[in-house]
Amino acid sequence: MLKVLQQPYPHNDSTRRKLFLSFAAGIFISAFLLFFQPFDIANWHDDAKVYILMGFGIITSDTMLFIYFGVQSLFPNYFKEEQWTVGREIGMVALNVLSIMTINVLYTQYYISNGFNMLNLVSMVIYTLVLGVFPATGIILINYIFYLKQYSKPPQPSHLPEKHLEEVSTNNEIILIAENGKDSIMLKPDSFFYIESSDNYSTVVFLNENVFQKELIRSSLTRLENQISQTQIVRCHRSFIVNLNKVDKVTGNAQGYKLHLNESDFVIPVARRYSEIVYELK
Repeated sequence: MLKVLQQPYPHNDSTRRKLFLSFAAGIFISAFLLFFQPFDIANWHDDAKVYILMGFGIITSDTMLFIYFGVQSLFPNYFKEEQWTVGREIGMVALNVLSIMTINVLYTQYYISNGFNMLNLVSMVIYTLVLGVFPATGIILINYIFYLKQYSKPPQPSHLPEKHLEEVSTNNEIILIAENGKDSIMLKPDSFFYIESSDNYSTVVFLNENVFQKELIRSSLTRLENQISQTQIVRCHRSFIVNLNKVDKVTGNAQGYKLHLNESDFVIPVARRYSEIVYELK
């Protein structure tokens, strides 16, 4: 089991997903408490009971938003995609659930101290584990097995015909222009390997007289992508553009495919949304 927890796991860090999960969880908690009224809530007699119960949902959403945006911004290295594992995904769920439970318990004791006893507190802890952490852990493990089966046996690139390689090498040069319109990088397609996004900059990696060079250019990856017309140079990840002609082999795990580039030890991730490019290598 410990070995499974250390295995790579996809880390979906999109802002849209974080907002959706936070507000969806808050709405679910409020609706659940209003309709089913567990923990002896039905016996509460308070004119503001509806608003108090809605407060649990608001706390849930606010707590998740703080963890997703606040905690992750404080520890960015911990949440890097390449370091994300099954154990960290489970830990993230547990952190969310237990934080929500703790704050909601304090909220309950402050507003509804009457009729709230230790038995109800224990029941709330059990409900949290049974309805939150345990099912989420099961779903994560099932997802891990599914993704591992999907990406563990990727197709491998076939060698390009010599004629095609010659056409590629004599193709028009790649010209990458920075946002200021003045700085630029000019190189031949057959020397280009990949581009990696670095905040407001992009790092261009290419071969120059059999030596790898990295040049920084101030531009977004999308902007540079629009400047490239060569069909073999494609976007494969939100942070990477790669030259498919440089792919030596493909491996995969639960996070998706990995492109191993020839003449180097470069390994480029392929986001699941771009998985189809791997089949273009056959």
